[in-house]
Amino acid sequence: MVLNPSKYQDTRTWKMTPAMIRARKPFFKGNMLGLTLLLGVTGSVYYYTYHFLHKDNDFADVPIPPIDPQELEALKKEYEAKKKA
Repeated sequence: MVLNPSKYQDTRTWKMTPAMIRARKPFFKGNMLGLTLLLGVTGSVYYYTYHFLHKDNDFADVPIPPIDPQELEALKKEYEAKKKA
């Protein structure tokens, strides 16, 4: 498939013509502002999500009641019995 030459591109080098560059010039700042805003919002969402999900949440503030050694042995035996079955 052969590309049809555009009147806004030089047919030999495929670069934009000066007319096309002049036509795009007024929109450059707005486009860059929009791009910056879009990337900023996207980056902020990813940053917030990453740091929110990677918090150290190891339940350190939950007190663990002490366990009696006899209860611990009974629980170990129960665990081993379930493991074998």
